[in-house]
Amino acid sequence: MKNKLILVFATVLSVLFSLTTQAQDSKILAGAGLKYATEISTMGIEAKGVYLASDTWEIAPAFTYYFKKNNVNWSTLDFDAHYVFSADSKNTFYAIGGLNVTFWKFKMDGGSELDDYFGGFDLDASGSDVGVNIGVGSRFAISDKMYFNADLKYTIGNANYLSAGVGVLYHF
Repeated sequence: MKNKLILVFATVLSVLFSLTTQAQDSKILAGAGLKYATEISTMGIEAKGVYLASDTWEIAPAFTYYFKKNNVNWSTLDFDAHYVFSADSKNTFYAIGGLNVTFWKFKMDGGSELDDYFGGFDLDASGSDVGVNIGVGSRFAISDKMYFNADLKYTIGNANYLSAGVGVLYHF
């Protein structure tokens, strides 16, 4: 399941990037940043793309890998839409709505003090949860092609959490 979603995400990004070769005025932004999620309780690295569909709508897929904590690996795949409610040549403010898939994997290898009592053991479990994203975000021009990006969104589903992210986006 996770591999299929990553393949879909990669396909969407490749289609968006191929559109840049067809247009004189590119509508693609791509970049990376850092993200923190409350219930996951750790920092992550995010890769994000933004397609400027119109003056008021943007499509923004993103993938975040969170650093391992307490034997759990987390990652998220977001398919968001941005509704731009204020924009000028330097600043953009938008509302966020979209679909989220949160993946988790728990792995604990034997080799602890419990081995003395129970013998060697390995624990391994994984899963995914689907949710809905709602939030707000902004983009501020650093230069003609670079933007500072910040967003705050809440994911509602089996895995409920608030995430805050900052990063940079490059306008192709």
